[in-house]
Amino acid sequence: MLPLDKLQEKLQEVTDVFPWYKELLGKNITSCTLQDLPLMSAEILEAHYYNMPADPALAVYRTSGTSSGRRKSIFYSEEDDRHYVDIKTKLFGQLIAGGGCTRALADMGTGHAASTALDIFKRLGLEGDAIPFELPVEKHIERLQTFKPDLLYTMPSILDHIVYAAADPRTLGIRRIILVGEVATPQWQQNMASLFGLHPSHITDTYGSIEMGTMAYYSHEAGRYLFADGIYAEGIEAHELGLEMEPLGPDERILVVTSFVRRELPALRFVTYDVVRDLRTVRVNGVERQSFQSIVKRVGKELKHGEKISLYDIEQAVYRHVQAASVRVKVRNNALAVQIRSKAPLDAAIPAIRTEIRECIPEIGMMIRNRLLDDIEVITAEKDEPLERSQVKNKKLYYETAANIPEPKNVNSGILSTIGNTPLVKLSRLFRESRLTVYGKLELLNPGGSAKDRPALRMLQEAWKEGRIGRGAVIIESSSGNMAISLAMICRCLEMRFISVIDPRTTETNIRIMKALGAEISYVAEPDPATGEFLPARLKRVEYLLGTIPGSYWPNQYANINNYLAHYHTTMKEIAEQLDRVDYLFCSVSTCGTIRGLAEYVRDHKLAARIVAVDAEGSAIFGGNQEKRRFPGLGAGIVPPFCRTELIDHIVHVPDWDMVESCRALAQKEAILAGPSSGGVIAAVRKLEPQLPPGAVCAVIIHDKGERYLDTVYSDSWVKAQFGKEPLDEEHGDPSGAS
Repeated sequence: MLPLDKLQEKLQEVTDVFPWYKELLGKNITSCTLQDLPLMSAEILEAHYYNMPADPALAVYRTSGTSSGRRKSIFYSEEDDRHYVDIKTKLFGQLIAGGGCTRALADMGTGHAASTALDIFKRLGLEGDAIPFELPVEKHIERLQTFKPDLLYTMPSILDHIVYAAADPRTLGIRRIILVGEVATPQWQQNMASLFGLHPSHITDTYGSIEMGTMAYYSHEAGRYLFADGIYAEGIEAHELGLEMEPLGPDERILVVTSFVRRELPALRFVTYDVVRDLRTVRVNGVERQSFQSIVKRVGKELKHGEKISLYDIEQAVYRHVQAASVRVKVRNNALAVQIRSKAPLDAAIPAIRTEIRECIPEIGMMIRNRLLDDIEVITAEKDEPLERSQVKNKKLYYETAANIPEPKNVNSGILSTIGNTPLVKLSRLFRESRLTVYGKLELLNPGGSAKDRPALRMLQEAWKEGRIGRGAVIIESSSGNMAISLAMICRCLEMRFISVIDPRTTETNIRIMKALGAEISYVAEPDPATGEFLPARLKRVEYLLGTIPGSYWPNQYANINNYLAHYHTTMKEIAEQLDRVDYLFCSVSTCGTIRGLAEYVRDHKLAARIVAVDAEGSAIFGGNQEKRRFPGLGAGIVPPFCRTELIDHIVHVPDWDMVESCRALAQKEAILAGPSSGGVIAAVRKLEPQLPPGAVCAVIIHDKGERYLDTVYSDSWVKAQFGKEPLDEEHGDPSGAS
């Protein structure tokens, strides 16, 4: 409960600074409780505050537009600035304690957070620097590489683009990340921690606004957002603001806050327009703290896209070019899309509208051009096509979230229902004379023919739940074959378009399979000139396609945590249930998603299995010399973000020739026709066998079908052309006789 004397003191301050507030109140302030005070809505602030004449003694920060067409002005006194910096300095000091941080870098847009960052760093005794948002993303990566900050202070949208542009975020050496700006979900934070090689608690999301400053931060200890010093929080229903909305969830409220440190703002019952879940008081370290579980969405007329942008700005940009039009703005994971329906032709006007919306806030336009923010989509609706459904009745803004986007009904039906639960067979003929007992997990029996079915399904399923995709979405992925085939199959079932970015190492058979499943092919003919590898070149093509195709989405198998979580929750769990004991688990590596999921399950469930990573000679994953590799799906030209060497007990490098011989031996002895990565794990077992104890039980991942390699691994002419010799038939000592 808020003490009455503290409220009276604050109320007196507000009426002294803003005489209009007392008129608004219309009653004796000495008898007011908090609930007696008016809600400080956007309409009241627009009428009395945002357009006040500038006082030269105050700092002014300008943000998005209002119904009057003018920019909003938010005022800070020296006292406000001091409190703002004091609060953040104390909070940042807590967040980096024990992290060994000596250098800090601010990488964000404009506004109060950006302008005060260096002062905060200095107070903490850190060597500080800031990257101007006017620079392209490559310069941001370059500065991160040269300055080597221990602490990075940035926005989620910018961090997304840093991860995309950096070859391996872990090499940047960042120890702590503090976020400000858009919403950063716990799942997203966990993903980022993994990519930077950090513990999840080393990334902290802070929540605030330009009007109020820092209001809360995510406490990993409490598992909730805790409010900052000087903030008192309330939760209200939508009808209290006069908003015509679908009902909020039973545990959801619109957040209203009062600040006891902010002076040059009528900070009594300030309406944030953010919907939060589970707003309540909790006890943390013996102290009662106000808190909430998560931020669900916004319901006002302002959106966050690097900087604030108002619906008024967007509407004005549209109506300057089209008079009779209906406008809806879709917000999905902090990305914006503007949908326009008009009886008049729109094709000629769309480019100008798109440009004008980008430049409503010049800083936003600059960050989009520099690839620090996703572009704002502008899409047209057909004359008879209904505009997107809305959480807000008769309003122009809607949010798509996991709460209101149903999972596609056909995810767990038809062919997709057969993904997983693959058999485990004893390879008794191939290892008849061995001291080991070896079992093969037949991932090639998934409907798409490989282990990639599992992560492909989970990545799209979770993206659908998060509101990133839906029917009609365009999925784009860089894949040498198996992931592309899996995505093509799943996209066909979920009524989505799929584009696969491939290179010359992709087999003709795989390309034919993809096309048969409806995939479109984007072919990268030349490797990246700087590295000589195709992967960086393919990723550049993905970036280009994402920037040119509206509604496109990149699952990013290289950095999407659902890649390895699919194997954590299914593949290794199945192996543990199928075998009473596993001493050694052999798994080929490429994106490292499979081995990461298997290894983390082993660690978390305290299983005795030792993890053996099987890599190709010439791969860069474990620091080897990069050389030509003939087969896709084993090895990589980069160190994948999922690679966690501390989870791996043994690393075995296998040459291409051994893969060919072992693939053919597996076919001859066990009648299992598998691909080269499976041959690699068989070769690795043979190579490591002298070092393993007699009687050890080994499980190997038989990754994909061999039919896809009939023109390579199982073609005598191809093998002889590549290696100058033919593999022998293990049964008879003669050439194998494959055609």
